[in-house]
This record gives sequence, C-alpha cells and structure tokens, in this order.
Amino acid sequence: MTDTVPLHYAQSLLRLVPMSEAALRQELNQLKLPLVLLHEKSVKDTRISAEDYGRLFIHLVQRLQQQPPVKRDGDENTLVFSAYQMMFQAMLHAPNLKHAMHRASVYFRRLQVDGESFYLEFDGDIVCCRFDFSDNPSRTLASVENYSMEELNWLPGATGRVISMSMWHRVCGWFIGCYIDLQAVELQQSAEPDNHAQQLFGVPVTFSAPRNALYFHRRFLDFPIIQSESSLSQMLKTYPAEIIRLKPVDNSTATRVRGLIGTNFQQALPTLQNIADRLHMTTPTLHRRLRDEGTSFQKLKDGCRRDAAISLLQERHYTTNQLAELMGFSDSSTFQRAFKKWTGKTPQQFTQPRS
Repeated sequence: MTDTVPLHYAQSLLRLVPMSEAALRQELNQLKLPLVLLHEKSVKDTRISAEDYGRLFIHLVQRLQQQPPVKRDGDENTLVFSAYQMMFQAMLHAPNLKHAMHRASVYFRRLQVDGESFYLEFDGDIVCCRFDFSDNPSRTLASVENYSMEELNWLPGATGRVISMSMWHRVCGWFIGCYIDLQAVELQQSAEPDNHAQQLFGVPVTFSAPRNALYFHRRFLDFPIIQSESSLSQMLKTYPAEIIRLKPVDNSTATRVRGLIGTNFQQALPTLQNIADRLHMTTPTLHRRLRDEGTSFQKLKDGCRRDAAISLLQERHYTTNQLAELMGFSDSSTFQRAFKKWTGKTPQQFTQPRS
C-alpha cells in the first residue's frame, strides 16, 4: 500500500451510512472529498488518498459510534473513550510486540459477542497470525451496528476483512517502529480480479485458502514497543491515514534506525547493539552504513529527540520541566542546553510568535 487506497474500499465505507445520495453529496462537499465516491461503478484502478480515506473514516466514526465526539482544547479527539483507544493503550504499555498482540487478542475475545479475534501460532521461526471472523450472516452486511468503534468490530464483508487484516498488520508495525515484512498471506475468499489485495500486503496472496492469516518471522515479536502517549494521541486523530502510509522502508539504513528509535524517550533508548540485532547486522556494519549515508547513530538519536521535542512544544500543553522528563533528561536545564544545541534557540524562544 502506498499513500492511496482503492476507491471502492472507500465507497464500501459510505454504504454503512443510512443516508440519501443527496445528503451524502452534501457531506462530501463539506469534507471536500471527491464526489466520485458516489459513483456506483468506479473507473478501474481509481484510488483515493490516504488523507481523504482517513477523513472519511473519522467522519463516519463520529456519526456512527454511540459516544459523541469529545472536544479538548478545540481539537476533536474522536476515539478518546472508545474501546479501540483502550486496546491501543494496553498495547502501548506492553514490553514487546508479542505481549501487545496478546493483550489485543484478549480484548477482542472479551468484547466481541461472536468471539472474533486473532491468534498467534508458531512453526519454527515463522509466526502465523490467524484471524477468526464471524460466520453470522448479518455480520457480513454493511450495517451500522457492524461498524461501531465501541464494540471493536472488524469492517464487514469480504472487502472489510482484507482491509482489517491489512490495517492490523500496519498497526503492529507502527507500535514497534518497523514495517513487518510479510512472508505470505492467506485469504478464504476467492481471488479479486483487480488484485488489490496483493497491493495492500505487498506479497503474493493465496485465495480460497482454509484460513485468513498473515505469516512473518517471529523475531518481530521480540521488538519493543517504541511509541509514546503523545504519538498514540496524534495517530488516533487521523486514524487510519497514518497507518495507511506505512510501507516497506527504502534502502536507507538511517530511515530504519529512526523508526526503531521511536518516540518514547521515557524508556531506555536502544543501544547500537540493540538496533543492529533488530536489523540483522553486526554493529560495525551498521556503523559503516550510517557513515556512508553521512550520519551516525548519535546524530539520529539527537534528531529523533529534537523532532519529538519540537512536536510537543507546538502542542503548548507542557512546561519545560515536563518536556525534559518526556525527553528523558535528568533536569530541565540539561534539556534546554540540548534543545538550544539542536535548534539554536531555547524552548521559550522557539515558541515565541514571530514579530
């Protein structure tokens, strides 16, 4: 998946809303979304941007979930009380991906009437993430109750199952700051003539399979959770747009290292050895590749801290002492010196309005 999704995936969301075409047209105009979404048959290979898909998704959540949108400091925080938020919070505080996925699996089993969930099965170094979807005929229909964020339901129908599996794959990768390379994908449904499923997963897909499953190397389960409360809050504001944009990283070693460093600086930062192990290379090789790209591990750590500090500063919700703690500094003066070294300004100067 790149920065776009097939148009008919977005159209499937609209069918969840019991509204007339005229009312839908008005709402799409207000959201500045393309009216081609209303076409019964879209042109082959027509796609919609991740941002537009995300705005449509969040808008429908606001319409369909029982809890009305909550506003905090003027920003809509749609999922603040939703079951998805609680599940993501539980995953956020897990020590690694294996424990995070186990917590999410338990959430699904407890909150789903039909017992829908996913399960991890092991075959040597290969993990099979098997998805159990409901066989209840009413759950395959595009009905409003099947789309409640409060009940942790998957998106309905065959298309919804493909999207749900793809989203879950990317959510797990987001939590560990690393795209999870899939080795195989199995789907119970028959093959799509347009081959969109293969584009979503980036690997060959086996259709008409006995199960719905993703296969990947078990080493990813040992990767620590590297996201923070702040990055989770930011991700949920535009969910699922940020997740859709996740894709296999380029050949840049620096890009991969930045992802593995993450945004949670209240926990111990990974060492060079930690990063090398996760990238399946020796520390001298990692050092050399970063040097060849004109950077270093220390520069990347400083850059990640700088970017996170700037992002939090722009929210204007934190004192300097709070920022220092969030960035993992022992005191505010040390943080201020580091920030001035990174940006040439103190935190106070950085947030002052330009004259």
